Amino acid sequence: MRRIALTCAAPALAVAVAVTGTAAATDVVPAPAASPPLGDDFFAASDMRRGLLAPTDLPAGWSAGEVSSGQTDQIDRLDTDACSIDGGMSVQRGDNGSPITYAAQSFTHTDGSSLTIDLYALGAEPVADWIADTAAPPTACPVVTADGVVVEHHRLPLPGLGKPASGLIRVTRDRQEAPQRRHTAIIGWNAVVVAIEETNTSEAAQARFVGIVEKAARQVERIAGGPAIEDLRRGLLTLADLPEGFRVTADDTAESRTLLTERGCDGAVTNAGDERLAAVRSFARGGATVSVAVAVTADPYALISAMRSRITDCPAAPGQAVAEPPSISTDMSVGGIVYQDRPARLRGIANYRDIVSDVRVTMTDGIDLTAAEEIREAALRATWRVYD
Repeated sequence: MRRIALTCAAPALAVAVAVTGTAAATDVVPAPAASPPLGDDFFAASDMRRGLLAPTDLPAGWSAGEVSSGQTDQIDRLDTDACSIDGGMSVQRGDNGSPITYAAQSFTHTDGSSLTIDLYALGAEPVADWIADTAAPPTACPVVTADGVVVEHHRLPLPGLGKPASGLIRVTRDRQEAPQRRHTAIIGWNAVVVAIEETNTSEAAQARFVGIVEKAARQVERIAGGPAIEDLRRGLLTLADLPEGFRVTADDTAESRTLLTERGCDGAVTNAGDERLAAVRSFARGGATVSVAVAVTADPYALISAMRSRITDCPAAPGQAVAEPPSISTDMSVGGIVYQDRPARLRGIANYRDIVSDVRVTMTDGIDLTAAEEIREAALRATWRVYD
């Protein structure tokens, strides 16, 4: 897989602008670290976890086991050669040696069955290959016999999923042991494969398994739904990110369209938000205040562009004078503006993936431009925590 390249949408302007009551605006803040590599250009691990089923999504009798997610260099694919007596196994590696992002969940049932659900961001071609490999055995080798072991392959019907998929029933019969039955379903959703396997199961449990597969086929679409509000809260500043003496004054949510706005030179308002909720937190230390909002938005550049327009086109407009803050050198898209109020206020915008962070700092009571810029940098870095 490939790392997403993020480029700055609002490069620093060459003209130096004086900022009333603050340090010189021509200072350049040291660059923060580059944004974390994502490992692939599909989804992060936190995205993938949203595609897993919860215990409450399963019928009665199931208990949740381990949940894991992250990145791996390779995965093992069962049934690569299902026409062999043991089903065969192959190693799937990431594109060009890049890691594969995954999420996995296991369950056990009171009847002794075990269930695993694995999600992998592989790319469209490997997903299609996996589906085809799983569909082949009932036709290519419906019965395999070796050393007294008989393996039967049957097609597992998966009607109405609305996605590419294949299902396989594998029954192994040994003279010394009771028959072992395994249900497998492979679902493709864009670049993601959902691999579901139930072992130590029975024919009576087949309908139950298909019901789980149907739910998993719907659940995987939540991967692209964007971070939930609890994920956004991880991207907020905390007291540990601020100078000493600050306290939290509010911890709330608000529709992003009420927050992500900027007024143009003509008074018209640019709005980069919508009805989705943003996580919001505010702090105070004397007259100095800090507020930060973290939201999902499809158009952070509209906000950055509106700020830049005010700085270049009408920096000295009566009653709404503005200045350009120090630039931040980063691979993220960023924007900033200083409102020349009394006291002056710094605002910084940072865009990471589909996340936008909007931080505002009132510069008074010991918070000058240098301290405010450090808070702005801390807010930029905090956005990375959304996808931890």
